[in-house]
Amino acid sequence: MAGFKINRRAIEKMQKEIAKEFERANRKHPVRVPVEVDAPRLGTLALSSASGIESDPYLSRLLIWLYDASRQNPGRFVDVAVFLESEGLPAEEATEMALRLKRLGLVRVVEGMGGDDSEVYPTDDGILEARRLLDLRTDAVARFRHACDVLLQWVLRTGGRDSAIEVLSYTDDPQCSFAGDLLAEAEALGALDYLADHSLVQIHSTNDGATVRITAAGTRCVLAGGSVNDYLSRQPNGGDTYNINNSQGFVVGSQQHVVQNNHVGLDASKLAEFAQMVRQFAPTLGSADDQQSQILTDAEVLEEAATADQPEPGRIRAAYEQLQTTLTAIGTATPGLAMLVQAGQGAFQATFGG
Repeated sequence: MAGFKINRRAIEKMQKEIAKEFERANRKHPVRVPVEVDAPRLGTLALSSASGIESDPYLSRLLIWLYDASRQNPGRFVDVAVFLESEGLPAEEATEMALRLKRLGLVRVVEGMGGDDSEVYPTDDGILEARRLLDLRTDAVARFRHACDVLLQWVLRTGGRDSAIEVLSYTDDPQCSFAGDLLAEAEALGALDYLADHSLVQIHSTNDGATVRITAAGTRCVLAGGSVNDYLSRQPNGGDTYNINNSQGFVVGSQQHVVQNNHVGLDASKLAEFAQMVRQFAPTLGSADDQQSQILTDAEVLEEAATADQPEPGRIRAAYEQLQTTLTAIGTATPGLAMLVQAGQGAFQATFGG
């Protein structure tokens, strides 16, 4: 091997040429590795809290009825039409109610050849939601809060702005219930007394009982779109009122009861950003054209409410809840939809706390 010499320059040149060939080949035919990612489940808490199933008397009762049926006959599908018959409701609505629960991920549906898809069985999320509703029925604070809201709406819906209605006639309206459980007479009377104490309704005794009529303040409360608590929290508590802009940390006035309004303002910028995000991602959610149009409309309403010069908490809450309801009505759960629902919840908490 004497006299043999390695040509290092030639080797380096060859290595560079090989590397260039690999780069050219990679640009023409890049390596692709297929990756499958399961879409995150929205879960009962995200969906039901947005849709407010406890505020729907029939869906709540239906889900609890299905839960009881599943305990008596595990693994057996039951027909929603049987429930509707027991409630005195048209059996034709069975398929629609089954579909609504299916979209929330609360039931599985047996899809028959004839298109009569009303035989269902609760999913694991459905069972958890039914148990939550049963627990919620025993929550006295939640029931009272809901009773105030729903009864004030009932007075306006039934009697209008001018007519007085019988107090106990609330039992004729299925909406006057909570988590599918009709409000008891005592809690209904207690809620109406509370509304009367805050001048939202007027109650008059009669020979046959009592009548109730909504006031102008009560009408404003309902039309504001928020809860009774939201409306009352924005009202002054009496006494001398001093309006001072951009001041905190001191109170003016010499009276014992003083109301001082420091106009710091509600920062709803996070909800405005959420509304803009929804408008951006709406075309990618796989919703029907009419659903997409409604999503865009609801997002615009929320953005307008959140960017107002003087944001109204009740109006913002109502717009947010409507948008979340529209989003969760989309039948197919996708990562984009889950991201939007979670982003909305985060923006709501950042704005109102909780």
